[in-house]
Amino acid sequence: RRQRQMCIRDRNYVIIYQHSWPCLIYVSMNKIFVLGAGQMQVPIIKKVKERGDYCIVADFDKYAPGMKYADVALSVSTNDRDAVLVAAREYAVNGILTTSDYPVNVVAFVARKLSLPAMSVEVAKICTDKYLQRQLFSENRINCPFYKLIAGGEDLVALDDFPYIIKPIDSSASRGVKKVNNRDELMDYFPVACSFSKSGKVIVEKFVEGREFSVETLSQDGRTFIIAITEKITKGEEQGFFVEDAHLIPANLSVAEKCLIETEVLKAISVIGVNNCPTHTEVKLNADGAWIIEIACRLGGDNITSDLVPLATGVDMLENLIRLSIGEPVDIHQTIHHYAAIQFFNQENYDRCVDFLGHEDKRIVRKEIGAKHNRVIASSMDRMGYCIMQARTREEIYDILSELN
Repeated sequence: RRQRQMCIRDRNYVIIYQHSWPCLIYVSMNKIFVLGAGQMQVPIIKKVKERGDYCIVADFDKYAPGMKYADVALSVSTNDRDAVLVAAREYAVNGILTTSDYPVNVVAFVARKLSLPAMSVEVAKICTDKYLQRQLFSENRINCPFYKLIAGGEDLVALDDFPYIIKPIDSSASRGVKKVNNRDELMDYFPVACSFSKSGKVIVEKFVEGREFSVETLSQDGRTFIIAITEKITKGEEQGFFVEDAHLIPANLSVAEKCLIETEVLKAISVIGVNNCPTHTEVKLNADGAWIIEIACRLGGDNITSDLVPLATGVDMLENLIRLSIGEPVDIHQTIHHYAAIQFFNQENYDRCVDFLGHEDKRIVRKEIGAKHNRVIASSMDRMGYCIMQARTREEIYDILSELN
């Protein structure tokens, strides 16, 4: 079925053309514009529909899986800010949002043009450029590692305090990120890192030892609320890669460690000027303190905010993202105190995971089993599936993770 939709000036009326006949309908719900319809955007699109809101979705791929859930599916690039603005005006949207990294720049641009709630254009730019973020943090005494923007091979020669992390300034999902232990490895991986950068720019930063965490926040009307801290287990360090292998909420932290992380994250968010959006902050913790690795002004991926946060706390992060986009007050009230985790599948645990999931276990909330392969897990795209679990105690979660691994 093909249909073309147009909006007239009143936000609540829509003209729908079906079989060349116009029909004027009254739309009493909000009209939410979601940028991106890939697999990771499906939960937010479904949440918009669950609320009873009218959902407009844009994606360059007209066959993206989220398109079928939308009221209006537009084959428009999420990075084409002018085309997105035209569509937003045409459908007179009440809110615009994304759960991806780079489209936050377009969200900010369109929101400013239409006076909709969202992060500012400046904040979006900083949160999608690792170099600009490092500059801002170092100027404001936020704990972050030594860094250097690399323009070419000659800049690599001056680096001798190995190991380093080399990464594109504007990529995501760990693509193009690698730990290098000597100059040969650095020189070899430099063109690879460049190939994953939209701008062609790469940053090198000092490798920070320590435990890894991520922090989920919501900022609205000048206030920031820390919702959850996630404990992270990564895989592939021996090959130089740091791909998340498991996440656990709440993180296993002492009161002092939790305070240290929260304090540094709130300082960093304040320095950036984040407002009216979520943030996902990656942190490393060691004897020298909490180190900000990077901040994204979006919800955390890897099913952290779509599944783990609500399973552990009862706070609906997808609902809150929609509320932020239309200026409704967020609901941060924790209604449950459980434990939740996600385990991803790799070459070592794949068979055990599949075997374990063959037996019914009520603690397993959801699973997705992909095809097994022998490629190195160099980014999150290389993982072979996952299972999500919920339990009443940390010990129960650890028991399940032990069974899976």
